[in-house]
Amino acid sequence: MQVKKPLFLALVSTMFTATSAAVAQYPMPPPPPPAGYGGGYGGGYAPRPVQTFGGPGTLAISSDMNLGFFGSSTSEGGGSTWTFLLAPAADYFVIQGLSVGAQIVYSHTHASSGGTPTGASSTSTSVDFDTFGIGPRVGYNIPISDLFSFWPKVALIYTDKTTSGASGSTFDVQLYAPVLLHLAPHFFAGLGPQIQTDLTASASAAGVSAPTVPKTTCYGLYFSI
Repeated sequence: MQVKKPLFLALVSTMFTATSAAVAQYPMPPPPPPAGYGGGYGGGYAPRPVQTFGGPGTLAISSDMNLGFFGSSTSEGGGSTWTFLLAPAADYFVIQGLSVGAQIVYSHTHASSGGTPTGASSTSTSVDFDTFGIGPRVGYNIPISDLFSFWPKVALIYTDKTTSGASGSTFDVQLYAPVLLHLAPHFFAGLGPQIQTDLTASASAAGVSAPTVPKTTCYGLYFSI
């Protein structure tokens, strides 16, 4: 069948127009953010990153910061004791994960032995103990997930103990390795083992030093918040 030239040109023009319309239906790329928002489009406001535990400049104060007053008594004139304890501590992260800190410990204990029958009267004795300790520590926080991290710390603690007519001192090394649960951006709870042992120990009474002083090692499972 013969197609006239004007009809052929009209058919080609219609096909070209339809094809152009189909191509124009593809979605155009979204426009860039407005200038001044940030993200490389002219600077301006940029969202601050969320600070996580262990980031530089983080100050952590845990349950090592203790303040307590407690006592006990024994029936039948068995005596009583009471103790005041103050142990502030804090850790500061100097770089990501690395913390440095210090702890100060002070306690005063009063112990009474109760009455001892002596004829028609009774006598009692009492003694007061004062303990002062100080030492630095260093730790490293290792993230495990968004909720958990591992924060082992090593401390060196010097402790001086004094009582009536006697005194003593110890130099200890302490390791505490808790796993932390971060319940909120500024709150955590931890549980882990702790061990503390005397590197050196000395004691004296009435100006005479003891030739040998037993060294003590303490260990346990501790909870902190």
